Amino acid sequence: MCVVEHIDREYRSRLVCVSMLSQVRFTYTGQPALTKKFSCNDIACDHHGRILLADILNHAVHLLREDGHFLQYVLTEQSPLKLPMALGLHGGTLWVGCQEGVVRVYKYSDEKR
Repeated sequence: MCVVEHIDREYRSRLVCVSMLSQVRFTYTGQPALTKKFSCNDIACDHHGRILLADILNHAVHLLREDGHFLQYVLTEQSPLKLPMALGLHGGTLWVGCQEGVVRVYKYSDEKR
């Protein structure tokens, strides 16, 4: 199970993943090079167990391996992605709900990288 934990009132957050035995498998607090605080609002998983995270303050979607190691940014502000708040993933389609009711639709390839 993976949950987003909000750390403080400055919108910092972290992803915490626990095993079936309630043991913490890993935590993820963003990449060191982020220009703003890591602020995750939603998560989704592909059928390989990789984790996608909507990071609202950095205008990015992070992709993690199933063990929590960062793989890449799937989308960034250059995508153009602004204020991602919600994720939906079905087959080869990734929906990203952004602030002010904007929904962006992207093709998502979940082949192993």
